Amino acid sequence: MKHAYNASYAGIAIRPLEEGDIELLRIWRNDPEKTKYLRKLPEITPQMQKMWFESSQQNPDELVFAVVENKNLNRMVGSVALYSFQENVAEVGRLQIGDPEAAGRGIGRIAMSLAVWIGFTHLGLEKLKAEVHCDNIAACKSYKRMGFRKVGIHEGPVGPEYDLEITRKDLEENGFLAEKVTEQVL
Repeated sequence: MKHAYNASYAGIAIRPLEEGDIELLRIWRNDPEKTKYLRKLPEITPQMQKMWFESSQQNPDELVFAVVENKNLNRMVGSVALYSFQENVAEVGRLQIGDPEAAGRGIGRIAMSLAVWIGFTHLGLEKLKAEVHCDNIAACKSYKRMGFRKVGIHEGPVGPEYDLEITRKDLEENGFLAEKVTEQVL
């Protein structure tokens, strides 16, 4: 859905995905090295990407964010989303840090935490769910550090995945980002 939610922390921000961002996302999504833990898709064409973007802007069940690095002139380095809303619960994920200079620097964890913060603070959600590939050790550690708990396991599109969740109370007790998030128009 088209939205205006944004937040930043430690030089990393999430903002609404814009049409000008989608070509870079398409390039990253077509790179097998960057998508080894994601659902396999055929080669995405520019036309397919534009159709996806237009559809996502109209879909009331998903909010897609660009992840940007503020210290480098708001350079987009990835994306993250909130989706599958049901009453006061949603999923958070579809995280991709595609820029090679941004990989391995904790940007994904901050972006995911900012999406969680928006879900609880602005959308009034009480619980967020996530799925992570069991072999994605770095992501598993990041989710745990944010306060997510493992609540199950299932067979995902590319192998076993943990079912994770975090509640508003978990976030308040964990305190990650709680006092330091800022909202700004980018």
